[in-house]
Amino acid sequence: MSQSMTGYSRVTRQSPLGAVTVELRGTNHRYLEIDQRVQDGLSGFGGEISQLIKRHLLRGHVDVIVSVQPPKSGARRLFFDEQFARSYYEALVELKDRFGLKGDVTLDHLLSNPRVLNTKDENIKREELWPVVQQGLEAALRALIAFRRAEGGRLIKDIKQQMNIIARNVAAIRKHLPRGIAAQKQRLGERFKALTSGASIAPSHVHEALLLLKEVDVNEELVRLESHLTHMEQTLKVQQQSVGKKLDFISQELQREANTLGAKANDGTIVRYCIEIKGAIEKIREQAQNLE
Repeated sequence: MSQSMTGYSRVTRQSPLGAVTVELRGTNHRYLEIDQRVQDGLSGFGGEISQLIKRHLLRGHVDVIVSVQPPKSGARRLFFDEQFARSYYEALVELKDRFGLKGDVTLDHLLSNPRVLNTKDENIKREELWPVVQQGLEAALRALIAFRRAEGGRLIKDIKQQMNIIARNVAAIRKHLPRGIAAQKQRLGERFKALTSGASIAPSHVHEALLLLKEVDVNEELVRLESHLTHMEQTLKVQQQSVGKKLDFISQELQREANTLGAKANDGTIVRYCIEIKGAIEKIREQAQNLE
């Protein structure tokens, strides 16, 4: 089922090891891009988190936020990151000297960074924590996919409405075409006579006359528009992976034929229909670029 690339989910799962909260935000992106913001102590799960998301999603930018709140009854101890504190202190001193700031770097300055002094749950081991994080992430992914599918359904519905607009305008052009071609041929016939009425016909005049006759018929563009619409309809029925990319490509082909049709049709009525077609195609492209 087609999915939008935009979506949001937030899930909290309770366990003996604590409450795991996973938040996912999805936005449009050409490929699958994962940006993780995880609580200290969970960064070692980065690879597992990415692999799990890749099994469920194909495209889009996904922000992942994971945190664990240990149980209140759990044994905890104070954790001091001496190596980080030393590097942080040296960086603060360097900044103070570089900008000519007065005063000393104090303990308060160091403790303002939560990585210097933190608490750590002694009872929770890494191998015990991952199943809890995995369950929370899987639940959040299910909720995100449900959101994306609902949004994808709305996008598909709008795309189909725009396709109907294109089909109606193509049919209207076909209905108007005999009258439009007759009027255009009359104008071109007069122009052709003017170009070929001299005693000697310049090669440039012959070339211009042939171009005018060639531009009378727009049936080829109408056939291609109808063919691309059929291809788009079949793509929506099958709804294969990366349907958004396929729809975007087809809409580009539709746009190309619509531009050619508008340029060739020297008829005000057909041009107005072309404007409606181009507007619908542009909306299809916008929606297709939101689909996975």
